[in-house]
Amino acid sequence: MNLVLDIGNSSIKYGVFDGDHPVKVGVVDEITLNQLQSDISTKKIMRVMISAVAPLPSDLEKLIQGIDEVFYLDEKMQVPVKNGYETPQTLGRDRLANACAAHVLFPGQDVLIIDAGTCLKFDFVSHDGIYSGGSISPGLKMRFKALNTFTARLPLLDPVSAPALTGKNTTASIQSGVVNGMVAEIEGFILQYRELYPRLELILTGGDSEFFLNQLKSRIFVAPVFTLQGLNAILQLQHHDENK
Repeated sequence: MNLVLDIGNSSIKYGVFDGDHPVKVGVVDEITLNQLQSDISTKKIMRVMISAVAPLPSDLEKLIQGIDEVFYLDEKMQVPVKNGYETPQTLGRDRLANACAAHVLFPGQDVLIIDAGTCLKFDFVSHDGIYSGGSISPGLKMRFKALNTFTARLPLLDPVSAPALTGKNTTASIQSGVVNGMVAEIEGFILQYRELYPRLELILTGGDSEFFLNQLKSRIFVAPVFTLQGLNAILQLQHHDENK
């Protein structure tokens, strides 16, 4: 069994894989690491892949101490795609993992990954397995927070699905600007990429993927654990290389 860990600033996403098949996936924070321990205690974990933007919690370090093969994702690691990013050392590990998942799960296809999380990220992988890069802009909650933080009187709001196009009060205007604006941004990027790659495959992932799914007109494949699948694909490659 493989264990993959995507360690962010506020949470830890994890997946247990039997080969390519996800057996268990979940999200925990440092306080609930015991849930992760419970979920993997009955699994025979042989290999671990860690993608981390924050230090490993001490309890997690203890949890993986007895596992022989532990890998930490970085820009020097062998991956399933050819990385065409000009500054690989600055590339977010989640973006690299998503690109790898796209190539492994959709071989021979042009793929645009839309990651609607803390930031809204677009990443493109060509049919021949070349990751070219993409774009980054503020995510849904970040946009609401920015309006509240950088103005004197605008309130901090939670998103609502499919707000009116024309807001008739301040709350409705903010909802329209943020939510409808993001939908238009996503559809606009899809249109531009499809003009270049007519048979483009679309993947939507990230914490806000379900929120946007029914608001997008484009046919799109939702993959909530896409990043974890990419990390597992990278881990599988390390294992195969070691056996050569």
